[in-house]
Amino acid sequence: MMLSELTYTLKARITLHETKSGGRKNPVYSGYRPSFAFTGVIHYAGEIRLIGTHELKPGQSSFATIRLLPARTFTSGLKNNDTFTINEGDRAIGTGVIENVKVES
Repeated sequence: MMLSELTYTLKARITLHETKSGGRKNPVYSGYRPSFAFTGVIHYAGEIRLIGTHELKPGQSSFATIRLLPARTFTSGLKNNDTFTINEGDRAIGTGVIENVKVES
């Protein structure tokens, strides 16, 4: 199996930065597809599914399931309590902490 065939599904607590701190102006909803950075500057594409709420406004926190798209450069194993940033382009709009990792091939 090639590394690019692995799909990571994370359960995480995410927090969006407030608008005045450089965050988004509008809320996000399930299906939102930002990029995620775990270490360094490489960003990985993925999709957020909110848990227990319809929308997440700037400055708020929520649990979410994040499904990362397979990436050939994804070589480090993700684990519980790892932190990450949520990005729109080069702008960090939020942060998260991994609660659970599921790897599928």
